[in-house]
Amino acid sequence: MRYIATIAGAEHEVEIEELSAETYAISFGAHRFEADLRRVGPASVSIILNNRSFDFDLVREGEEIVVASRAGATRVTLIDAARHALRARKGPREISGRAEIKAAMPGRVVNVLVAAGDEVAVNQGVIIVEAMKMENELKSPKAGKVVEVKVAAGQTVEKGELLLVIE
Repeated sequence: MRYIATIAGAEHEVEIEELSAETYAISFGAHRFEADLRRVGPASVSIILNNRSFDFDLVREGEEIVVASRAGATRVTLIDAARHALRARKGPREISGRAEIKAAMPGRVVNVLVAAGDEVAVNQGVIIVEAMKMENELKSPKAGKVVEVKVAAGQTVEKGELLLVIE
């Protein structure tokens, strides 16, 4: 299947072909890889690529997937190429309703960049969390108003813990 992956605002074409029950061929741009993918927990996967093992935690937040590893966390939007083409014809899609920002992995809140009542823009930094010695700035998935801030700087958080809410 062909997908469009949006990572840090840049779109990349990705093609994934299932070779066997746990083996996939992944084409990312001009590169092609064969990867062994195994689920090792409810939201965790292990990928073996070129005889190297990589562990990831995957947390779905709306249309985004937060991919967390030892190197940090990255937000990825992955949609099939046909759906992406349809969206491109219709124009950008606005996220509506309540948006909950949750911790992708256990860590410590370094800084809360917004307060309840603040207006935020799409992709504006709202909170910084340190996990595995890396600081990760979590961004607003939509424009709106911060209605709840559940954490404070210095507080430790667990994976999946609600940090703040934007409406």
